[in-house]
Amino acid sequence: MAFFRLIAIIFIVAGLLVVGFDIISSLQAGQGFKALSLESLWTLIHAGSLEAYKNWVIASVPEPGPGISNAILGFPAFAVFGVIGILLGLLFQRRARYDD
Repeated sequence: MAFFRLIAIIFIVAGLLVVGFDIISSLQAGQGFKALSLESLWTLIHAGSLEAYKNWVIASVPEPGPGISNAILGFPAFAVFGVIGILLGLLFQRRARYDD
C-alpha cells in the first residue's frame, strides 16, 4: 500500500512540475496560459518512442483504441498526471482502524 501511495505522490509532483513548465514557458513567450498536451510533452522527452507507441496502437489495438489513444494524447499533460495521482491516492489511502 505504501508503494502505491508513493507512486501517487510521484504522479502528483509530476503534474505540478508540468504546470510549472507550462506557466514559465507561457510567461517567456509573453502570451496567456497554454497547457502542453501529453503528446507534446512526450515529443519533448523522446519523439521516437511516441511514434513507436502510435504504430503499436494502430497495429495491435482493435478499432476504437487508436481514437481513444489519440484523444488521451491530446489532453493537457498536467491533468493526466494529476488525475492519475489523485485517483491512486484516493484508492490507496490509509484506512481508519477501528479497534474495539
